[in-house]
Amino acid sequence: MNMLIILALILSIGICFLIPLGSLAYFVIKDKKRIKSFFIGILIFFITQIVIRLPLIGFVFPKMKWYENMFLNTWLSAIFLALTAGLVEEIGRYIAFKYILKNNRTYSDGIAFGFGHGGIEAILITGISCIVILIGILVGNGFNLGITATDVFIVGFERLCAMVIHIGLSIIILYGVRENHIRYLFIGILIHTLVNFPIIILSRVFNVGFMGVEAYVFICAIIIGGFTIYAKNLYDKQKLN
Repeated sequence: MNMLIILALILSIGICFLIPLGSLAYFVIKDKKRIKSFFIGILIFFITQIVIRLPLIGFVFPKMKWYENMFLNTWLSAIFLALTAGLVEEIGRYIAFKYILKNNRTYSDGIAFGFGHGGIEAILITGISCIVILIGILVGNGFNLGITATDVFIVGFERLCAMVIHIGLSIIILYGVRENHIRYLFIGILIHTLVNFPIIILSRVFNVGFMGVEAYVFICAIIIGGFTIYAKNLYDKQKLN
């Protein structure tokens, strides 16, 4: 039984579950007004991805000839997958802040929304899978899927980076809603697309390894996370429309 893999799985599970749940606990104890934003963030991810986008690209579109032909070209398919993710999630964020969270438009609401949105994604995409693998290893007495401890840790670290990116995008969309300028929605869609598109191209076209792709995600998280911190000043100076 590989103890390093088990430890890496536990660490990744901790990232995927404890960070979003820990942020929720903080809002419950310290800032109850942001709890609504947190759960709306979860709801928007569930509706836009689980209910709308993933069923379309997984079951509906594959039955159509245009979709099949598009996937013969890696560049076109990469643009399509990246752009559709940006469209549904950022439009979902915009609708949430514009119409559902009319009384929850502070900087902290943007942070809470991002934690909810990115947190549920981490749990559903990576956290549950890591739990299943961990149980398989423990029950199966050494069972594994040919993974390494490094692979498992990097997957968990990627979810941390993704949460940072989701928080930043939430801050951008909310800022635009507060300014009453639709252009920030398009900026959010563009940024989301530019984050996702190279991930596909780097691996499929340029054969960049797993670590190289994750390094790119980390750089995106650093840039967007830095902007999120800087944006606090913009919010403080902003006059609400």
